[in-house]
Amino acid sequence: MSRTYTSSAASSFGFDRSGLPVIEAVVAVARRLWPSKTAVNLSSRAGVTHRAAEFWLAQGTGMSADALAELLRSDAGREILEALMGDARPSWWPAFKADLVFADLERREADNRAAIEELRREFNSRRAR
Repeated sequence: MSRTYTSSAASSFGFDRSGLPVIEAVVAVARRLWPSKTAVNLSSRAGVTHRAAEFWLAQGTGMSADALAELLRSDAGREILEALMGDARPSWWPAFKADLVFADLERREADNRAAIEELRREFNSRRAR
């Protein structure tokens, strides 16, 4: 690769130090969520090879926008988004974050209602015996 190309090429996603250190934020979340088999969990959610995830964890390479989008769409998306936001507080963030909390509470409420109904059915079937 020529020096001209190298110096004029855009920074790898996650290594542009003028903004948020994307790869560091993702790696921190991944290590917290999946302390064992971190690379396996990260690669399966990002849709990349195990080796690519290992490079990210070693912070030896950046991350593509496609891989980041897949992570944001995964079950870990909320934690990753919050880490990426860091200290940034745009005007839309508080309302969006509240919507996430409401959605999570509604999902848990539905799960609890389903569990209650299952217990009622089980209790009533035992009672009928």
